[in-house]
This record gives sequence, structure tokens and C-alpha cells, in this order.
Amino acid sequence: MVTVINRLRVTGDEAEFRRVLAEITAYMTAQQGFVSHQLYRSVRRPEVFIETAEWAEASAHRAALLDPRFADWIRELGKHAEAEPDVFQPA
Repeated sequence: MVTVINRLRVTGDEAEFRRVLAEITAYMTAQQGFVSHQLYRSVRRPEVFIETAEWAEASAHRAALLDPRFADWIRELGKHAEAEPDVFQPA
């Protein structure tokens, strides 16, 4: 099991950020190996979100990233937010 943790700072239109993020999330949740997803918003800094997604294995997550639509979504998301994603495993 691996967890993708993504810190997102909204720098543009929040409604568009949420729309694109919802499209990405819908795609990811339909992929083989996907386990769960959660989105958190900072109380102190409301422009900051933390997204977590659990995957059965890192290779399943990597496979989901290969779809050309994913690159399009990331470019669109980049117009509205700065993202800092990484993949983690239990220590």
C-alpha cells in the first residue's frame, strides 16, 4: 500500500480548481488499484488543501498517470493551483 500526498495551494479561480480536481478524482477512483481518497482544507490558510489517495501499490498509481487525459488535467489544474505531490509508504 502506498499513499499519494499532494499539497495544493490555490492561486487562481477556486471554482475551476475544484472542477478540475473533481474530474481527476473521478478518473483516479475508477482505476485498478485505487483504494481511497480524502481532501482536506486548511482552517488557518484556506487557500491550502491536502489531498491523500491510497493505492494498492505504486505501480497501479504510475499506470493511472499514463493516460494522456491526466497530463491535460494537470496542465489545467496548474492554471489555478500549485501542486506538490509525492508518493509515500509506511516506514
